[in-house]
Amino acid sequence: MMKEFENRLITFTQAAHILGYKNYRSVLRLISEGHLKEYEIPHTKRRRLALTEVMKVAVPESIGGLAEENKPS
Repeated sequence: MMKEFENRLITFTQAAHILGYKNYRSVLRLISEGHLKEYEIPHTKRRRLALTEVMKVAVPESIGGLAEENKPS
């Protein structure tokens, strides 16, 4: 079960939702700044993110909420 979680790839929109952003553009910024790594699906142009990596970037609400100033810069 844990192995499925570790290997799960999600869309940029799903990552934005998890991180508390309104849309995927902020996720693109995190990728360009090196906080997240994108993966290309073989034989397509689709790109995804590893759920485990997104969760490492997420700030738990109990620590500081998902306010913009608490996110990686």
